[in-house]
Amino acid sequence: MRVRPLAVSWLALSCVLVLVAGSPSVSRAEIWCADALWAHEWGVVVFGASGASRTAGPRLPAHFHGPAAPSSPAATGPAVRELPPDGGERALPVLTFATAGMWEPPPIAIELGFAQGEATRWFPEVDVRRSLADVTSPASVAEHARLAAARRALQPYGARPTLGRDPSRQLAWDRLELSLAPRHPLATAGEPWVQRLRDDPRALWVNRTSSQGGESERFVFYEGQTRERPAITIERGPTYATGRRHLVLRNGSRHAVHDVFLVQREGAHVYVLSVPTIPAGATAGYVLEDHEVAAGALRGATRDALRSAIVDARQPSPPTGASWDGPDGCVMQRDPAVPVEQAGGHALFASEADVLLEAWGPRFFDANGTTLVYREDVAQLDEVMPLAIYTDMYHHVELRRLGLALVENVALP
Repeated sequence: MRVRPLAVSWLALSCVLVLVAGSPSVSRAEIWCADALWAHEWGVVVFGASGASRTAGPRLPAHFHGPAAPSSPAATGPAVRELPPDGGERALPVLTFATAGMWEPPPIAIELGFAQGEATRWFPEVDVRRSLADVTSPASVAEHARLAAARRALQPYGARPTLGRDPSRQLAWDRLELSLAPRHPLATAGEPWVQRLRDDPRALWVNRTSSQGGESERFVFYEGQTRERPAITIERGPTYATGRRHLVLRNGSRHAVHDVFLVQREGAHVYVLSVPTIPAGATAGYVLEDHEVAAGALRGATRDALRSAIVDARQPSPPTGASWDGPDGCVMQRDPAVPVEQAGGHALFASEADVLLEAWGPRFFDANGTTLVYREDVAQLDEVMPLAIYTDMYHHVELRRLGLALVENVALP
């Protein structure tokens, strides 16, 4: 893998894995409820001595796209944001899980930004890429505000203006289609984490079709630079002494951090501290020697503990039937011009968490010296990496976002 000579960069193995719940064919037209699309994003930002970097970690396949001009024509078909809204005329399709088949694949569109850097890699090919300077210009900020106001003003039976792309986002896919099988030939996976995601039978395939063919994959990928710094710093506590090192973890950010793991390896001794949450501006103190973990208990204290924290205990795998008894109830009056832009949580399906931990577990927990891992707050992810997902009137997006931070080669005070 290429080493990128950047003082800072964002490392995100950010895979939007979209799954669709099935619905009973007989009752569909009577209930008039939009079906759920589960969109799960997970990524990792790596911090070193000079900030974020992408000098190591899971390799990226060669077929992923970079900052050069888009290599394929625009996606075919109307942009998802311009599809008809759900105004009460319900010709809703039957959707089932991937193992049962479905006869109308849902379209999605995605707009993504990096608030503190530039997009560097993505897949499939985008319909537009803008620079950070472009999306933060006064004109783009003003147009974003106008677009937000226009979305709020939309009425189910009112005049239907055409709303364009959000100019404050750097990457945009205008139309991607989900399907049970890939619609285009697959590039060689090459990397184990890509093949593992391809082997998940419950995830739908994401397809981008253009006049010259197209691309298919089990996920959408993106990463970009960032000027962020680690949220947590480590300092000596007031009772620090040789052989009894009192250390304090300080969260200096504006957001809480969660599922914090500090792993210290010193020869045959391994110390593991885990903290469920450190609120913004707060601290957590501990004595390192009080947290030594025996070799046989190390996996349970690290990988298994993190897996438990990031897997949705209530719904560890995609549901196998439609239900409108959840927190959203029966979703109606869906307008494709209005995207989902806020995540409803962080928890993944178990199969997704397993891929993440296989790819990142060794760097999280097996490195010599001191390593710090924590989960970023969902509100922080929405702020630093704004994401919008559009779909048609027959579906509604259930968005989950998991962001983990890895701080390597930590120098204890």
